[in-house]
Amino acid sequence: MKFSPDLKDQIIEALLAREAGRACPRCGNEAFVVLDGFFNERIDDETMTGVFKVGGPVIPCIGAVCNRCGFLSKHALGSLGLLVKEPQPEDKS
Repeated sequence: MKFSPDLKDQIIEALLAREAGRACPRCGNEAFVVLDGFFNERIDDETMTGVFKVGGPVIPCIGAVCNRCGFLSKHALGSLGLLVKEPQPEDKS
């Protein structure tokens, strides 16, 4: 999957609007690349027990990678205002 130029621009604008365009926390480099794809970070309250569940709630994210050291940062789409909400069925009562 490759993001469209428009989507990449929206992601970059959303990151910069939230001051997420600062230098890499590992190496100080100021250039990042937005990955062409999404992450779904699973939310699980049983990881410390050693139980691994499949499915459940997730946080949809985009990734940005430092182009010098490879540091990966993930950013939640909802916090960036980029989460597309599914239409809810109409209430017929």
